[in-house]
This record gives sequence, C-alpha cells and structure tokens, in this order.
Amino acid sequence: MDRHGVERAVIYHAHTEEVSPVDGNLLLEGWLDTETRLVPQWSVLPTAASLAQIQALHQQSRVSSVRLHDTRAAGLPFRRWAYDPLLTWLNSQRIPLWIPLPAADADELAETLRGYPDLVAVLVGAHYVHHLLVRPLLAWLPNAYLELSRYEPLGEIEALRTEFGARRLVYGSWYPQYAMGPMLFYLHHTDLSEEELASVCAGNLARILGVHPGNQLGPVFAEHPSGAERARRGSVRRPATAGKASPCAGECPAAPC
Repeated sequence: MDRHGVERAVIYHAHTEEVSPVDGNLLLEGWLDTETRLVPQWSVLPTAASLAQIQALHQQSRVSSVRLHDTRAAGLPFRRWAYDPLLTWLNSQRIPLWIPLPAADADELAETLRGYPDLVAVLVGAHYVHHLLVRPLLAWLPNAYLELSRYEPLGEIEALRTEFGARRLVYGSWYPQYAMGPMLFYLHHTDLSEEELASVCAGNLARILGVHPGNQLGPVFAEHPSGAERARRGSVRRPATAGKASPCAGECPAAPC
C-alpha cells in the first residue's frame, strides 16, 4: 500500500472464496486489530448461518459492505427466490453489495438486482470480455457501480465517465490476484480531471460506504506524500496530478502476496 500511495484499503479474506465465507470472516478479524487503514469487507452466502454472522457484526456497527460468495458453481443461481432474505435485509439496511462479475450471470444479475432498487451494488473485476455487458448493466441498474481492477479496454474509462459520470466508477485492485499499481498508473494517464480522479480513487468509495462512523474510510483528502516523493516511489507518474490526487482506496483480499 505504501509503495503505491494507497492510504486505506477495503479488504476481505481470501479464505472466504476458497473455503468458507463464515470461516474466512473469522480469519479476517486477525488482520484488523488496531490497523485503521484496513476496512473490513465481510463475505456472505444466502444461508441462515452466514446472514446471522453478518447481522451480528452489523449490530456492532462493523459492517460497511459485504461481498457475495459465488454460489453458481454449486448450482444455486442468483435469483430472487434463492437470495431474497439476504437481499431484502441488505436493501433495508442500506448495506452495499460487492459482486464479482466474472462469476456472475448477467441476466440473473440484472433481473434480480432490479427488484431491490435501494440496494447499491459494486460490480467487481469486469474485463474486456465484459465490454458489451457494462453499459447495459449500468443503464439498467442506476445504483450499480463499476470497480476497475481489470477493466482494460483503451479509452473505455473516459467513455464511461462521459456517459455515466465519474461517480459510477471505483478504483480497486483485487490484490493479490492482481497488482495494485497498473490500474493506478493507467488512471493517472487518462484525461480524468483532478476532481474526477479523486472521486474514482477514494471519494466514490467513501460515499458508497456511508457516513456512519463505523462505515467510512475517513477523510477523503487525508494528508499524503508530496508529488515529488510519490513520483520517486513510482506511485504517481502524471505530473499534472502529482501531489494533488486523493489517496486511493483499493479493494483486495487479506492474504499474503
């Protein structure tokens, strides 16, 4: 994080993807302790045990977002009849939901989320193979945001900014599956304005997570290294933004690299 000028990060535990969301959430606790730069993202399944775990954490004001565990591989589609108790609760509590796009079915995603109009969804890991899906999904789901860890089509970030506004785009890394630096480097070489870059790197995420003391990243424009120092470390290479871009708030698993 220090190498790339990332002040804070939203993290989940890789064990939640590989074995169990419930067990992975317990392991995530060990990464938090007093480290205020790490904001936990709890993983969730549409099961009674998983929902009960998230609700207990929410009662402690510790839930700012949740990440959906892929159940399609186990034969459970992302349909309302399977996910309604979970999505209804998230919708009522205004808790945003991160959804990995590579594992999702676009039709299930669009139709199911449409039934929960107040639920904010962040679509994670879109790649160039999802190019034709991104625009219809953002248009169909006005409360959906696009996370940018793998979105590489040249010129598309600027095009989406023009069509939907920078407020619908969120920087993420999906670290350690991918490195933190490349997308930051790319963003700093787009024609995004200073204000738009600050929104994409930190402001949008802080807004999505909310204003409750337990549900935010803290000051968006926190004190950070000078442009010369960040350029020396390789975290900012666009002179026009060096020293002015806001600290980026990435999203990555809590797993050793």
